[in-house]
Amino acid sequence: MCGRYTLATDAEHLLVRFEAVGPLDWEPRYNIAPSQQAPVIRLQGPIRRAELLRWGFVPSWAKDVRIGYNMINARSEEIARSYKSALKSRRCLIPASGWYEWRDKKPFHFHFPDMELFAFAGLWETWRELTTFTLFTTSSVKTAAEYHDRMPVILNPADYDRWLDPGINGHELTDLLRPCDAALIASPANQAVGNVRNEGPEMLSGS
Repeated sequence: MCGRYTLATDAEHLLVRFEAVGPLDWEPRYNIAPSQQAPVIRLQGPIRRAELLRWGFVPSWAKDVRIGYNMINARSEEIARSYKSALKSRRCLIPASGWYEWRDKKPFHFHFPDMELFAFAGLWETWRELTTFTLFTTSSVKTAAEYHDRMPVILNPADYDRWLDPGINGHELTDLLRPCDAALIASPANQAVGNVRNEGPEMLSGS
């Protein structure tokens, strides 16, 4: 489960890091929550384009946008019917600098050294005029497993092109939906992160 994450960088740095184009209106965020907009990178022809999409997957057949609250994560081990069509060719990168998990009601921020940017594996879908996304989760390993049995799927940068390529059927890419065994850091976070209204770098301080 991943219900909150961070993207502590500005638009310029994000575009350079992911070799993407904008325009992108973005400032560092420290408490991104479901139903909010966040940067997503999709392939447009040969170009990676960064756009703001809504977090919470709304299938094309949905009757109500509220279904998105129940579809913020997709389990990589069992691709639900709702995601099978999107997996074929509507895949995306979800830039992040970390995510939160709770243990004993205390929040922890999972991140790499120096808050290095990375990308979750994601899917996107358009419902009416709204485009939304979800991120994949998998079984936790190493540090993450001490806090929760699920963790987001973090893609290796060497696999970005494969994951984004709509010419490759996503059902041939399920080998990429594996746990990340790189060195993660779990830092105590601010209890205030539990409220979606709270925002700012102070969310990262364990107070």
